[in-house]
Amino acid sequence: MAESTIDDSPDRSIGERLLYDSSGARLRALWRVLVPLLVAVAIYAAGQSLVNRFAAGLLEPIADGTSRVVATAVLFVALSAVIALAGVAGLLVASRLDRRPLSSYGLDVSGRWLRDFAAGILIGVVAAAGAIGYLAARGDVALSPSVTGVGVDSPPLGGLVVLVLLLFLLANNAFEEIVFRAIVIGNAVEGFRSGASNATVAVVGAVVVSLPVFGALHLLGGGPMAVVTSAIGGILFATAYVLTGRLALPIGVHFGGLADLSIRQQPLSTDPELTLPSVVVAELTGDPSFLTGIELWAVRLLLGVALICLWVYATDGEVSIADRVLATAADSER
Repeated sequence: MAESTIDDSPDRSIGERLLYDSSGARLRALWRVLVPLLVAVAIYAAGQSLVNRFAAGLLEPIADGTSRVVATAVLFVALSAVIALAGVAGLLVASRLDRRPLSSYGLDVSGRWLRDFAAGILIGVVAAAGAIGYLAARGDVALSPSVTGVGVDSPPLGGLVVLVLLLFLLANNAFEEIVFRAIVIGNAVEGFRSGASNATVAVVGAVVVSLPVFGALHLLGGGPMAVVTSAIGGILFATAYVLTGRLALPIGVHFGGLADLSIRQQPLSTDPELTLPSVVVAELTGDPSFLTGIELWAVRLLLGVALICLWVYATDGEVSIADRVLATAADSER
């Protein structure tokens, strides 16, 4: 990998030195992280706000239960479209600024990609269920066999609701992995490598930088506790990304972790109340606490990382940082 020469030419203005890297031809990694991040999050937040405002006016006069469920399903489809648009916009801006093809961001779908995605779903399910099982063994959670639906009496409508909810959740998971793993970590690694001789140090630094940003995205939806637990989850998803260099495994692990929502029967909509179906229901035996949430995610992290490493070793024969994560834009263009 060719090293770039540092341009200390006095004719470069302070503004140029702040904006551009040592070659003078590309924006610094800081801006290649911030600009796509701001574009994606702005569209994500503004789009959801507009859809929710429209939905509030649409649902208010509807009293019939079935009609409210159908209207809510339409809302989730609209939210999925907005989230997908935000992810694509962020990816296009990043590709333009990075001067990299879109395929270099880990979305090059192939047979291997699909296998990683399927394995990721299984890993996410096992890690989430295992963490709840751990709390049950400690007596913090009571588990009971119970076949649940989604809160809809009509089987056809219930099936449609499940598909819509899964579409929404998958879109949200994919958005977060594209933005916070492929874009933020990918560019931050390159930025850290310019000042660090050790590639591992650069990757760890990039992951650490991505965690509070990822956690902050969940502040409005879940408060300070969601920020901390999301940051812990970010370590799990980042591990899947840096060990494969593809988004298939982290998206799969993220999506499979929805087993936690299913087992705990956490509503995805309150009026009407809609949940994911389950065959086992978990209930806290005491009042929910911050420490219990931290412990749940810590166990989930340990189980998930162990399973990710096993999968990567089984498919690659070794567990190491993927070359693609360490590649520069120049390498991607070759």
